[in-house]
Amino acid sequence: MKKLREFLFQLREFVYQLLLVDLIRLIIASIRYFVLATVLRRFKVFESESKDIGINTVHHNHNALSLDRIWNLAVNRSKLLINPLAAIRMSKRTPILCIGPRAEGELLYLKGFGFKDIRGYDLMSYSPWVDLGDMHNMPYKDDSFGVIIMGWVIAYSDSRKKAAAEAVRVVKNGGRIAVGVEFYTEKKEDLDKRLGYEFCNKEQMMCVQDILDLFGRHVDRIEFTQDVPDEYPEDYKFNMLVIFTVKK
Repeated sequence: MKKLREFLFQLREFVYQLLLVDLIRLIIASIRYFVLATVLRRFKVFESESKDIGINTVHHNHNALSLDRIWNLAVNRSKLLINPLAAIRMSKRTPILCIGPRAEGELLYLKGFGFKDIRGYDLMSYSPWVDLGDMHNMPYKDDSFGVIIMGWVIAYSDSRKKAAAEAVRVVKNGGRIAVGVEFYTEKKEDLDKRLGYEFCNKEQMMCVQDILDLFGRHVDRIEFTQDVPDEYPEDYKFNMLVIFTVKK
């Protein structure tokens, strides 16, 4: 019986590892999106008059899930943060909060690494795994999570230090915060024109230190970072990444 349980456990882990394959994760995420959002009509948007939330945030992210952009359901960009995070030694039962995952792909990828306790939190949700709400005012108790992932979500805030403070509040002392921010050289007026609406990133962060400054004295040990190179071409995009432990 013990050997059977061990075999079933290993089989289950192997099946979950298939979620690390982009195509498989996309297929599963797409099926779940179709059933939950289209058939069961569970897609909801958090209604708020808060001035903390950047303009057109929901509109921009909802557009990213349109049929002609269905590959976004796999949320492949999240791998840039999750891969180095998964390499850090920690319990697979560490409670993880993904802020602004947009779809289930980010959570599925974490499941592929064997993490067991994962929640999402976003302004829009169709998933039972993703709670609905505003990252500037989250419903979770203090010290609820061991890891907070803020992947490409800070740009959607007009009160970034408030969002950072709320992340610090809900993470445990000694826990980790992982942040991703896109750097680009395109002028905001050109970006707005290309998108056809005003993009919410009013003040672009230029380096990883700009991210760390939002968290101030709560930054303890930096465990991973990827910063903008000293030289780059005129038309350029780059993902700034940082993972650090928190001290309270």
